[in-house]
Amino acid sequence: MAEGVARAPNQCAAAQSILVRAEAETRVQSRRSALRRDYDQAARLALEARLAAETCAFQAGAARARTRERARKALADLSTALPRAASLSRHVGDSDVAEDLVQAEIALGEGKVAFERSQFERAEDAAERGRARLAQAVSDINRLFDTYATSPRRADWRRWVKDTLRDSARTGEPVILVDKLRRELLLYRGRDELAAYPVDLGIGGLNSKIRAGDDATPEGRYRITEVRGPTQTHYYRALMLDYPNADDVARFRRLKRSGRVARGDDVGSLIEIHGHGGRKRDWTKGCVALDNDDMDSLVPRVRVGTRVTIVGTIPEEVLP
Repeated sequence: MAEGVARAPNQCAAAQSILVRAEAETRVQSRRSALRRDYDQAARLALEARLAAETCAFQAGAARARTRERARKALADLSTALPRAASLSRHVGDSDVAEDLVQAEIALGEGKVAFERSQFERAEDAAERGRARLAQAVSDINRLFDTYATSPRRADWRRWVKDTLRDSARTGEPVILVDKLRRELLLYRGRDELAAYPVDLGIGGLNSKIRAGDDATPEGRYRITEVRGPTQTHYYRALMLDYPNADDVARFRRLKRSGRVARGDDVGSLIEIHGHGGRKRDWTKGCVALDNDDMDSLVPRVRVGTRVTIVGTIPEEVLP
């Protein structure tokens, strides 16, 4: 009855109370002489206690089933949400977000083990702990996305993307758009999306390239200057870009005059879209990396001169 007391305390307490009365009545009658003993009241109380105990068991079973379902749903929801948050967390590069996601994953594992052992309350508690850590991680991720929504660079990104799509509509040629925040390369012709590929960026992540060696992926409007095949690059295939272009050089000179870069720094070069990506982390020296199969899909659809626009994020109102 111990589990029933925990799950249906009122019903089980009533059953226990009646049983105590039945036992007391039985003891009273047993001390009487054989001719005077009357166990009818004790029998009625025992029957009443049995019925109350059955009610207790039924209520406890129903409560257990409800707890089991809550735990199952909570674990399922956490299992679904965690991969989505993890895929977004790489956009942040924040150790607190990473730790929250690790703890949420640990809680999910504990919950699954408890559920398999039919420890449903423990499973539900673990799922709630995981949900709380996940909610904190998502809150931090959303805060970063909000900063991009209000970034002073957003006007440039909007203009660059609009101009690139307008050029594509005019010439009928495909163009490449790279969204750094979403880690995505889009292939467009006019206002039609032809393909979308996940990408890895420079170790600098979302930082905009300032100088050589900062490992950041540049932002701006570029063109493909060379298409390299599997034997011509360390990275399977490569689309060479015209970084630094005139805008990059002018910006670098302004930064140098303002003292934001050292006198001996250089603007950098050799920015590519290349293979060996698909690692789901930022690892390049500033290039955009795709999975080799995606490079096989992309390369035949572009050529020398194809426009490539790289932005912090593509404003949603710009795309069709």
